Amino acid sequence: MHISVTTIGIGQLRSDTRCYLDRAESGEVFEVLRRGKPVARLRKVDHSQHVHGNKVSLADLRACAGRLLGRVAAGETITIEHHGRPVAALQPWALPERVEPSRIQAGYGHTAVS
Repeated sequence: MHISVTTIGIGQLRSDTRCYLDRAESGEVFEVLRRGKPVARLRKVDHSQHVHGNKVSLADLRACAGRLLGRVAAGETITIEHHGRPVAALQPWALPERVEPSRIQAGYGHTAVS
């Protein structure tokens, strides 16, 4: 399954917050840029995981988007609520690097002796 990602700037998110949250809640994924660099993904809340902590309202997102994106860029996931209901999540854009199992087993960086 291929998911299309739309790129938006922080100004677009701030000026049309409700529209982007509605679209994210419907399943669209947005890459959010800050100063031209990707810092976050705005997407639907994963209800299979318990949503707790780091919650902000739609109004707070609109008013403090820059500060909130700074927190997300530092690794925090923030759930956005509208009328007390979680509708979307801002997640860090960069995913943690994955270590390949073959490199772990072979002692990456060391020469294997037979």
